[in-house]
Amino acid sequence: MTDLPVNQSIPRSWPSENERGYHIPNQRFGTIHSIKIIAIGAGISGISLAHDVQEHGENIDLTIYEMGGDVGGTWLWNKYPGCRCDIPSVNYQMSWCPNPDWSEYYSTAGEIQQYYKHIVDKFALKKYMRFAHEVIRAEWVEDTKKWKLTIKASDGQQFEDECNIFINGGGVLNDWKWPDIEGLHDFQGILCHTARWPKEFDHKGKRVAVIGSGSSGIQILATIQPEVKQLYHWIRSPTWITPGFAQQFAAPGGKNFSYTKEQKKLFAEDPRHALKYRKMIESELNERFKFIVQGTAEQKATLEFANKDMRQRLNGDKRLIDAIVPTKFVVGCRRPTPGNGYLEALLKPNVEVFTEMFQRITPKGFIDHEGNEHEVDAIVCATGFNTSFIPRFPVIGRHEINLQDRWKKYPVDSYLSLAVKDTPNYFMYYGPHGPTGHGSGAPMIEAMTRCFVQIIRKVQTENIVSIQVKDKAARDFNEHRELYLKRTAWAGQCSSWFKPGPDASPVMFPGNRVLFIELLTNPRWEDWDYEYGYAGNRFGYLGNGFTMRELDGRDTTFYYGLLDGVDKQPDYSDLRPMYAWM
Repeated sequence: MTDLPVNQSIPRSWPSENERGYHIPNQRFGTIHSIKIIAIGAGISGISLAHDVQEHGENIDLTIYEMGGDVGGTWLWNKYPGCRCDIPSVNYQMSWCPNPDWSEYYSTAGEIQQYYKHIVDKFALKKYMRFAHEVIRAEWVEDTKKWKLTIKASDGQQFEDECNIFINGGGVLNDWKWPDIEGLHDFQGILCHTARWPKEFDHKGKRVAVIGSGSSGIQILATIQPEVKQLYHWIRSPTWITPGFAQQFAAPGGKNFSYTKEQKKLFAEDPRHALKYRKMIESELNERFKFIVQGTAEQKATLEFANKDMRQRLNGDKRLIDAIVPTKFVVGCRRPTPGNGYLEALLKPNVEVFTEMFQRITPKGFIDHEGNEHEVDAIVCATGFNTSFIPRFPVIGRHEINLQDRWKKYPVDSYLSLAVKDTPNYFMYYGPHGPTGHGSGAPMIEAMTRCFVQIIRKVQTENIVSIQVKDKAARDFNEHRELYLKRTAWAGQCSSWFKPGPDASPVMFPGNRVLFIELLTNPRWEDWDYEYGYAGNRFGYLGNGFTMRELDGRDTTFYYGLLDGVDKQPDYSDLRPMYAWM
């Protein structure tokens, strides 16, 4: 049989349309229809998506809008002194482009960004990205089964774009703002935020106040303390300060170290050795979930170690121990904060630590809790980001429901951190209820990307015009999640971006990273509702009864097994003369 081109008339003897209006499409089974996808964010998620679409996708028109001027995501924005990843370098990279030349076990923000810039250039992924373009609104249009987006360009001009599938890879570590502190903008010295560190700021020899004792505050204080004249700092709540992740493979005490030339040479020349090294560290990272589960031996040992270690590093200073060492929640209730050198820096003579907050900022400095004014040359706000998971712009799904309103109090109705009910053709990287708190995000992002690529291919080949998680699937997932998480450290009485409130259910995944990746490897297609083209007939994609396999050179008898393991139609010219009589 010869294929008939689409729209060409077919023989009258072929019944092709019924009284309902269903028309058999003139296509082969396996036809991959074109699709337009828009994503936001050229961080690790956007880079992973661009790579897999390019390498494994087909007939995909992909545009990634990035509000910044370059790739890198959080590593583009965060450039303050001491900014580095607490995950080992070799485990914070893409599996499809390992770097044998990391300079340190825990890399700086600058080196991480350079790595991701390198792979974007190596795989020519910039063609998918439009920088200095910010998505400011997204709305599902039921009539067209498409998303309509409003984008603001760098010149302030706005325009619209539309797509079949919208993927949010914007992350949660980019939405910063100045803290609400009386007199902050009256200060006449240098005022900066760690999320937008000024290149021209030289802290050496200056009097500096560091506000914030989270990850960024801890890193910056430990880094600049030896170089400033005087440093002021506030500890407002207890937190577990630990060595970096996978500390047993770091330097003694969990400290950072530089790779030697010999080690880099070995990683470059022996990829198997390098892979085994990465897998060894990753295996240790995966074990960390055990100390998140309440009552385990691992949790008890971790708590004993962290408590003893912090007290020793604070040299028995009772005032600081009482202020910073937690007594009401275990390790893991918040994400453990690696802080090599931070506790030791608090004891240095040029550091003054307050355990009560100042009254206000003045043009020259600040008024402390006792009413004394301290003059400083610079104020650093290490006050983090909005980590509420609420979209930074309106995302309006079916029934005109804005996700910003749905998640105003708590991120309800989420499914596996990937999707949300009533919001068709919308997917998220690291949405709420994902595997956020106990290891590297890179392999999780790769797993999410592979899952999205499978969904995209299903939509393309089965002529699906909308795919939306079933209400009951979302309800069942969240019922299981809420009950399971009560057995974890995340349910403890601590304030954390894992929890919108002290009594709220943690916004975490109910299981470890291995479980999450296995779950995403084979998507649960039964958890979704679908709408189809072809007059709504789900089997329209069967088409004219023939397959693409018969045209594209793949083996048509693949079900017998593949010769030499290759899915290619065999050449039978050597056998035919031996067995064929005509």
